[in-house]
Amino acid sequence: MKKNWPKIILLFIFLLALFLRTYQLNDVPKGFYEEEVTNAYVGRFILQNGKDLYGHAWPLLYFDKFGDYPPILPLYLSGLSTYIFGFTEFAARFPVALVGALTVIPVYLLGLLLFEAPILGLMSALVVAISPWHVVLSRTTAEGVVAFFVFTIALYFILHRRLALSIGLFVLSYFLYPATRILVPLALLPLPLLVKSKTQKITLLLTAGFFFLLTAAIATTPWGKGRFLQTSLFHSTEVAERIKSNMTALNYGETNLTIAHLFNNKVVGYTREFLQQYASYFSPKYLFLEGGGQPRYYNVSGQGLLPVVFALLLLSGFLPFVMKGKMSFISYIIYLLIVSPLPSVLTVDFVPHVHRSMFMLLPLTYLIAYGFGKTRLLIKKDTILIIATIFVLLLETIYFWHQYAQHSASLQSILRNDGDKEMIGYVITKRSKYDKIIIPGFERLPIYYLYFTHNLNPNLIGKFRFGIQIDSVDNIIFANDWCPTKYFPATKLSPQTLLVNNGDCENTNGFREIKRTIRSDSTKAYKFLLPEVTSPEQ
Repeated sequence: MKKNWPKIILLFIFLLALFLRTYQLNDVPKGFYEEEVTNAYVGRFILQNGKDLYGHAWPLLYFDKFGDYPPILPLYLSGLSTYIFGFTEFAARFPVALVGALTVIPVYLLGLLLFEAPILGLMSALVVAISPWHVVLSRTTAEGVVAFFVFTIALYFILHRRLALSIGLFVLSYFLYPATRILVPLALLPLPLLVKSKTQKITLLLTAGFFFLLTAAIATTPWGKGRFLQTSLFHSTEVAERIKSNMTALNYGETNLTIAHLFNNKVVGYTREFLQQYASYFSPKYLFLEGGGQPRYYNVSGQGLLPVVFALLLLSGFLPFVMKGKMSFISYIIYLLIVSPLPSVLTVDFVPHVHRSMFMLLPLTYLIAYGFGKTRLLIKKDTILIIATIFVLLLETIYFWHQYAQHSASLQSILRNDGDKEMIGYVITKRSKYDKIIIPGFERLPIYYLYFTHNLNPNLIGKFRFGIQIDSVDNIIFANDWCPTKYFPATKLSPQTLLVNNGDCENTNGFREIKRTIRSDSTKAYKFLLPEVTSPEQ
């Protein structure tokens, strides 16, 4: 029994992680985000028909949504889930939530390898289990969570000298989330310094070289560079204009053009932009107080990515005590923390970006556990420290869950497509009463309709255009405008035609509003209108 206590505690940590990631998963987060429904529907459609919506047979690398070419393997996971849980939000979200909970196991194993102390391995697992950063992303079908899981296992195996298996897993991570294509070769680069055998050094060096070449090869393909070109720091017109404006202002009054160009040029401008973005990822406010970045992925009021008590444990890592463990690995973990933000720093949208920077959590986890170990040496009473830590973490976890479950829905819920599912639900219930229904064709609304009508008809193959656009399905017409009433005059429509406008559309002369929906953040979602002539019974 004494020998098995770490496994028993790890089981409880896993169950806690699973609970935090699956409790009320169908309803929290509020709003069925367009990427969630797209992933589940497209994955199921391919599994059902053997082709994607564009007609490509069994794609393995990507599904092109809007020139971004995201990896397709996470879509298959969501699609498989619909066979078990039906066409629901829970089905779309559950696979990533489950993988997120399972992540505590490789995190524990890697921590055990690093610290040679079960209690610190368990502390590492607990950090990931209750981290708001990982919990929230696990509940939003963030494919980075799956890549994080695979990357952690691969890192464990390569440090455990299971090279072939680790290489296979690192390659797999390339096709789960694009950030790994930068992070993996950087993570492998210093590993030859951690071994003594010349043969092992050469093998690890060749392995790192292979992944650098693999990254370079993928970067030459349209699907490998598509999303990067859309979000790159160096392709952003906004950043370019800002740098140009700063250069103009700084050069004003300079009499020596050579000196002016030496200090105020694009190289200096982009370097400063890069460093400013890099520094933002290490801001205590970002990590421990408010989070930030992309609200679609992380929108928890007054809650950082990590509990505040973890900041104290991080600082404890600097205590002047010597701990048992492989100190060369501690240096490696610090190196990982330095390089892990780089994939996100090279992009510009929603900086600091919670999803793209999530790999920072792995080295932070072990540094927090390391600080916990140093604190043990200071206090010398495990029972007091463990009880106090659990008590504080319990309070912080309760606070986080309250902020997340009760308040996140009212904060810019439009960014998570709040109201889209409700609008489509109304359309589905009323579609038999009307000759045709005209709704906007944006925000993947055609996919919402197909998902909630369980429509996997193979006749849809090839009818979709770039951007997952389609003209009509059944008696539903998808207009190329948020305000269809502008292009469909009431005088030219059948009385039995229902139109749906975005909630902000005005000047609906000739139409009578019969219903409107309001989002959780009190903004107007949609208006349902009929030509003023007559209408079927509501």
